[in-house]
Amino acid sequence: MTSHSMSFGRPLRAHPASSTQWLGQFTEMMLKALRQIDRWQLGQRQEQPRSAQDVLDWADRLQSREPGFASDLRAAALRSMNERSD
Repeated sequence: MTSHSMSFGRPLRAHPASSTQWLGQFTEMMLKALRQIDRWQLGQRQEQPRSAQDVLDWADRLQSREPGFASDLRAAALRSMNERSD
């Protein structure tokens, strides 16, 4: 053993302040990143469809990813168009 590895009866001091500071900085960095992601997602919000034609257009865009939902959207839009024409 070397003299650097032995405490010679003196208590070893841990440095909790540095690990606590690191954890605090890491947490702050993660919160900032989450806020940026949240702002980005809110900026990506789509306008709500205002007419039956908007819903049909939306269904066309969703067809490849969610065909069942697109089918439901089409049915609702066509039902709305038929009700307005009566």
